[in-house]
Amino acid sequence: MTNVPRPARPVFPTPGRSQVAAATPEILFGELPRRRDGVGALWSHQVDQLRDYQRDHLDTLDIALELPTGSGKTLVGLLVGEWRRRSLGQRVVYACPTRQLALQVAEAAARQGIDAHALIDSHRSWDPRQVTTYTRSQSIAVTTYSHIFNSHSHLADAKTLIFDDAHAAEGYVAEAWALEVERSSTVYHDLFDAFGDAIDPQLATRMGGEGADTSTAHEVRLLPLSAVHQRHGEIDSILDAGFASGSDARFRFSMLRANLASCLFYVSRAGWYIRPMIPPTFEHAAYTDPAQRIYLSATLGEAGELERAFGRSPIARIPSPAAWERTGSGRRFFVFPDLAEFDPATDLTVVEATAPDELDGLEIPDEPTALQRLAELAAKRLVLTQRRPTATTIADHLGVPSSERFVASDTSVTAFKAAARGTLIAANRYDGMDLADQSCRFMIMAEVPTASHLQDRFLSGKLRASDVLAERIRTRVVQGAGRCTRGPQDWAVVVILGEELLRYLSDNDNTQSMPVELQAEIEFGLLASTTSYSNLVALTHSALEQDEDWRRLGEPAIADARARGVRTAQPLAAALADSAAYEVVAWRHAWLGDWDTAARAAVGVMEGLTAAAARPYRALWAYFASSWFSLAASAGTPGATARAAELLKLAHAAATGTVWLREVQPLPPEAAAPEQCDQDAITRILALLGGPLRSSSTFGSRAQTMLGQLAQSDAGPYEVGLVELGRFLGADSFKPAGQGRADAAWVWEDLWITLEAKSEQTTQRLSMDYVRQANTHLDSMAADKGVDEWPADSVSTVVAPSLLVDPDAVPIAAPHLHLSGTDVILDIAHDAHRALSALRPGLASGDVQASDLAARTLWDHKVLPTQVRERLTRNPIRGTR
Repeated sequence: MTNVPRPARPVFPTPGRSQVAAATPEILFGELPRRRDGVGALWSHQVDQLRDYQRDHLDTLDIALELPTGSGKTLVGLLVGEWRRRSLGQRVVYACPTRQLALQVAEAAARQGIDAHALIDSHRSWDPRQVTTYTRSQSIAVTTYSHIFNSHSHLADAKTLIFDDAHAAEGYVAEAWALEVERSSTVYHDLFDAFGDAIDPQLATRMGGEGADTSTAHEVRLLPLSAVHQRHGEIDSILDAGFASGSDARFRFSMLRANLASCLFYVSRAGWYIRPMIPPTFEHAAYTDPAQRIYLSATLGEAGELERAFGRSPIARIPSPAAWERTGSGRRFFVFPDLAEFDPATDLTVVEATAPDELDGLEIPDEPTALQRLAELAAKRLVLTQRRPTATTIADHLGVPSSERFVASDTSVTAFKAAARGTLIAANRYDGMDLADQSCRFMIMAEVPTASHLQDRFLSGKLRASDVLAERIRTRVVQGAGRCTRGPQDWAVVVILGEELLRYLSDNDNTQSMPVELQAEIEFGLLASTTSYSNLVALTHSALEQDEDWRRLGEPAIADARARGVRTAQPLAAALADSAAYEVVAWRHAWLGDWDTAARAAVGVMEGLTAAAARPYRALWAYFASSWFSLAASAGTPGATARAAELLKLAHAAATGTVWLREVQPLPPEAAAPEQCDQDAITRILALLGGPLRSSSTFGSRAQTMLGQLAQSDAGPYEVGLVELGRFLGADSFKPAGQGRADAAWVWEDLWITLEAKSEQTTQRLSMDYVRQANTHLDSMAADKGVDEWPADSVSTVVAPSLLVDPDAVPIAAPHLHLSGTDVILDIAHDAHRALSALRPGLASGDVQASDLAARTLWDHKVLPTQVRERLTRNPIRGTR
C-alpha cells in the first residue's frame, strides 16, 4: 500500500444481515511426501476427486477434472501424474498454457518432493539429463501447450498427457492450425488478387481501401467455401511465397497447407485469419498417442466448449465438489466507478467523468477522478483488457511512469510480482497469471472479452450467435476477475471500467451461470457503488485493508447475497453440449476432404439446434452442409447437388434478420426471394430520386441539412434529422404523435425501426424510465396501425453519445431494444448520401435496369434496410453482441 491518508470512514449499504458460514475444507490426517514448504495433507474435496478418478477413470481415454481456482487443482494433477509414472511406468507430460505457469507447476512439484522438470523455451536449450529422466519415466516433464501442438513435438512419446487450465485451451490449441496475415503484409492485398472474381469485387475495396466507402473496423467477413476450393492453387502460391523460411507464419502455413481447401477464411481491415473451425487434433500423434489425456480446469462449462477446443469427443468429467460453489477462492470487492454520483458536499477533489472519442464505450475522464483516487490506494495494480490500446490508455490516464509499467509476458509478470510498485498491463490474458497475496490486490478490468480472434468476432458480431460464445465469454470474465485472488484467504479489489463490462455484469442473463459466490460479490459491488465518489474511495480502502468495518459490514452483506444466490445454466447449454460431438465429427471429415460424410454430420448439427435462440448457429451449419454437399457433387456424389440447393434455402431462412449469408453465398436468382423491406426501400428511393429529389440543388441542400442536423446534439434539430434520414433510406419515415412515443419511426414492408434520440445525453446513464418507454415503442406503433403484432425482426434503438445504462435498467430491457452511438447514425447518413449520389447519374441516363442498379448501389454502401438493421443492433442493452 502507498502512504496515502486514510479516507473518511466508509458508509456501507445495508441489505439483509443474515450471516452464512463459509464451508471450510476438512484437513485429512494422511501426510504427503514433501519438502518443508510443501502441503502436508489433502483437502477433502481433493481426496474425493482422486477417489472418483481411481474408481472410475484409470483407463478412460479422456477425463476432465473440475477444480476451481484456489482449490488445489495443480496438486491433484501432479498426484495423478506421479501415480501413473510410478505405478504404470508411464512417461508423463504436464502441459500449461504459458511459460510462467509451467515454472510455477515445476516449483509446486518440487515442494511436494515430486520429480518434475520444466522443459520450456527451445528444445535445443533443454538439459539432456532432465530429458533423459523424463524419457526413462523417472520424472514428469512440465511444458507448454505449444510444445505439444507443434509439427515436430519433442514430447510426442508421452503416455499420460495432462493439460492444466484446459478451460483456456481454445486459443492455445487452435493457434497451431491458425494463420494470421496482418494488413501491413503484402500478402494481405495479394490474397484478394488470388481470390479474383470468385468473391465480391467490392470486398477488396471495402477492406483494403482508404476512402469514405471502406468498411468499418467492426466488420468481419467469412469468404465463400466454394471460392476457397475454386482458387485453392492461387491462394497456396501466394501464401507459399509470402512467408520467410523459419518464420512463425511459415510454420503455421505448413500445418494448414495440405488441407488449405478445408479451412475457413475470415478477413477484416486488420488482417486475414485462416483456420478450420475446430482444430484437427485427431491426426496429431503427440496428442492422440498417449494412453490417457487428463484435462484440469477451473470450470468445465456445460455447452461443450472443452470438446470444441480440443477437437475431441467424448470427454468424461469429474465435476467440482458441490460445497466449493459457496466457498470461492478469496474475496473480491467489485467497484463500478461509473455508478458513483458526484456530491459537491464531499467530492470537491473528485471530478465527474467525460467520455473520450477514441475508445468505444470506455469512459476515461480528462480531469482527476474517482478512478485516479481509487488507484492511488494501491502501489501495485493489474490492468486487464481485451485490447492492448485500451490497457495502455488506462495506464496513461493514471499517469503510470514508464519505469513502473510492466507489459504482461512470461518474464515481466515475474518481475512485476517482485517489484514494490508497478502497473501490469495485460491484454487478453484472462488466464495464465497468478498474482496471489501481496503480489497484487488491485485490478482494473475493461471491455467484455467477446473475441480473441476473427472467428469469435464473426460469430458474435456478424452471425449474431453470441449465445454460442456465452460460455467462453463467461469463463474469460470469471477467470479474469480472479487473477488476484488465488486462494480462500486471498482478497482484492476489482474495478470495472466502461459501459460495456458494466452492462454485461448488470445483466442476470450473463451472471446467473456464474458461481454464486461471484454473483454475490457482483451484486454487492453494484449496490455499494451507487454512492458518492468519496464514499466509494472509502469503501475501497476498507476492502483493501480488510479492516473492522469491512469484516463487520461488508462480509455479512456478501454472505447474505450468497445465501440467496442460485446458479442456473444458460438456456442453450444442453443443446450446444449435445451438438459438440457432431461438430467434432463434421470438421474431422471436412479436414480430410470427405465432403459427403462431413455434410451429413453438419445436417445432424443443424437438426439438433431447434431453439429459437440457436437460429443463427443453425444457419451457419446449414451453410456448411450446403457447401460440403456442393463439393461432394463436384466429386461425383449422386444427389448431392439437389441436397446442397435445399440446404442453402434452409440456411437463408434461418439467417433472416442478418446479411452475412447474402454476402457469402446468395441464393441463385431463380431461387432468391428478395427481402420485402429491401425491395420496398428500393421502390421508394427510386420514386424519391425521380420526384422530390430530382433536382441536384434540392438533393444537395436537403442532404447537407440532414447531415448538419445529425452532426450536432440539440434535440429538436437532431430528431428532424433522424426523420429525414429515414426518407433517404427509403422508409415511410415520421415522428409518431402522442406522449411517450419514439422520436422517429422508419417503416418498411415487414420491418419497423423506432429511434429514441438522447443526443444531448453525454455522460448520464440511460435510466429505467427511458428503457421502459423505449420497450413499448413498437407496441405503440402496432396499436396506431391497428395490427396485433409488429413485424418479426423489427427493432427499437436508443441513440446517444454515451452508452452507459443504469444497471437496474439492463434486466428489464426487451430483447429488441438496442443502443447506438450518434456516430453510428452519422455514418449511416453519410453512406446514404453517397449511395444516392452514386445512383442519381444512372437514373438520369435512363438506365432500364434501375431497380437492379439501385439494389446493387445500396447494397455496396450498406444502406439497405436489412443492412441498416444490422448496423443499429451491435449493442443490445440486454445480452452480449
